[in-house]
Amino acid sequence: MNDSAFHFEKSKSGEHTCSFEGKYLHSKYNPRAEGEKFAQNVQADFSPLCVFIIEPALSYCVSFLRQKFPTAKLYAIRFFDDFSDTDTLWDFVFYLKKYGKHTEHVPLSERLFNFLGEESLISSCFFDWHATQMLFPSESAETWQEIKKAILKARDVIGTRSYFSKRWFKNALIFTAHIQHPVVLEKTRLPILIAASGPSLHASIPYIKKFRSSFFLIALSSAFMPLAAHEITPNLVMSSDGGFWAKKHLDFHPQPSDTIFALETESAVPKSILESKKILPLIYEDSLGKDFLDSLSIPFLISKRNGTVAGTALEFAFDFTHEKIYVCGLDQAPAPAFQHTQPNALEIDNAQTDFKLRTKESRITFSRFRSETSLEIYRNWFISNSDYFAKRVFRLSDTGTYQYPLGKIKDIRWTDFERLNAEFILRDSSQQSKKTESNGHTPVQAHLRKETLQTKLKSIAQTKRFSEEVFPMEAILIRRELSQAKKQELQAQLEEKIEKFIHECERLF
Repeated sequence: MNDSAFHFEKSKSGEHTCSFEGKYLHSKYNPRAEGEKFAQNVQADFSPLCVFIIEPALSYCVSFLRQKFPTAKLYAIRFFDDFSDTDTLWDFVFYLKKYGKHTEHVPLSERLFNFLGEESLISSCFFDWHATQMLFPSESAETWQEIKKAILKARDVIGTRSYFSKRWFKNALIFTAHIQHPVVLEKTRLPILIAASGPSLHASIPYIKKFRSSFFLIALSSAFMPLAAHEITPNLVMSSDGGFWAKKHLDFHPQPSDTIFALETESAVPKSILESKKILPLIYEDSLGKDFLDSLSIPFLISKRNGTVAGTALEFAFDFTHEKIYVCGLDQAPAPAFQHTQPNALEIDNAQTDFKLRTKESRITFSRFRSETSLEIYRNWFISNSDYFAKRVFRLSDTGTYQYPLGKIKDIRWTDFERLNAEFILRDSSQQSKKTESNGHTPVQAHLRKETLQTKLKSIAQTKRFSEEVFPMEAILIRRELSQAKKQELQAQLEEKIEKFIHECERLF
């Protein structure tokens, strides 16, 4: 143990105990029996996947908790590293003020969410070790605030999935039914520039045009229209949004004819694009869309699920080149005027509803304040992952400064870009911008495609994976339920919902 304000000594039963300023964190007579009693007294009214103990000090309770919750993962949240010798007794240990050996503070709420995910958090129990709660009330209160943030975020993500999951599944079915020209790209040897549609994109457009031949350009869907308006052709346009309005970012004319669309099967996409454009299908590893594509031997690439398409694009780029990666227009902050560089498809639509009592100014102001919460979530994702990205990822602007930093990801100017990429800028532009693609796919006849997808749909609907993906909240409630009778009742209700949903899907054909 480290020398500190904690005092360690032998208890009457022979095990170590400890105190802080004369007050004991464990029994000075029999700390192991105290740990057993603690485990006996903790109660959960559902079947937890994870059990957390907040600063368990010397961790005498952990072996007894394993007996009480044999299928659950056991985690500790520590205030101090004085008890780190017992960390190996737990499945994992989180520190309130640090993460492992890192000194940079990433909020505990983000670390909990990133490590566990929404489903495990929703099915977690949290308990205080009673002595540390009383001796360190400020640390305890801060920890509970972080837990609350993590749980609220998990609840919101589950809520979003429950609301959109059926739409995403239908999108994947539509995607597979209508895609005609799938391609798979070879990795590029160029640096990659990812263009997001934040207000700062406008100032970067002259530089994108100037250095266009020196990078592989990925446009997020909302940046496609403003780039096209300045006659800039991206190598890829990427979309992962499954919402109805997302397809409007892709559905405009005129647009570059030879751009390839990198699309998640869950994306909302105009059928005209699926049928007429070259498509690079992207699949989340946990997505049921993979089963549909496999049934028709349609090639695809695996991508990583994120709350924002910018995160998906960044992880895609990280695997698609060994060179540096740059992002521009990634403001991640509410703007005083338009939240996106113009022209913007949704702004064009929204402007048609402006009138005297609901002006453009009031609408833009409302949009600004409404975006703050989601932007904070997106920023935290970049910050939490910035250690991984920092060596190769840079955020560009004409001034080199943004309102909010993104952890260890450096903000640089376009003059820095020119210096860092001199070798690419001097190369033959005709060779650099060339796209390499392969398409070994033979389109399936329409009637065979329909029959294959109908068969696959019925097969998928019988799996546990389907119910967990398309009906996540119902699946979680069934898994958490302790009563077998109630569990069976919930399962019967879920089966009715599945049958109704499959009929809806069949009507898509």
